Amino acid sequence: MLEVLEAWYVTPISLILLWIVLSFLKRYLKKIWPKKLRVVDIMMLFLVVAIAQLSVELTGLSLLPFLAFAVSAYGLALTVYLVYMEDDFRLKRFIVVYWRTLDILMLLVYCVLLFIKTAQETGFL
Repeated sequence: MLEVLEAWYVTPISLILLWIVLSFLKRYLKKIWPKKLRVVDIMMLFLVVAIAQLSVELTGLSLLPFLAFAVSAYGLALTVYLVYMEDDFRLKRFIVVYWRTLDILMLLVYCVLLFIKTAQETGFL
């Protein structure tokens, strides 16, 4: 049983199933679901774990420290941009822009890692 859980294709399947379950929960629990919370916001936590697992399988080391540095640098750059270029720093706007960008970044990193792993498994790489 543990050998099946260690297979590389189990993680994307479980992420897709989790996405479907969360989408149904959001649809049927409209009254108690926070209006600005998206499914991808919750999925990002699971994507970070999946990125760590997949990057260790591919390279032997985790990409999480590098991603943490990149995310921190982006937060600093976004803060400087909002303060100096727009002369206005609103925390709510910063958090929304920052979090949405992280959603896209994490999805992109996971898709690239998944593409590389799939190419390795099928023999293209």
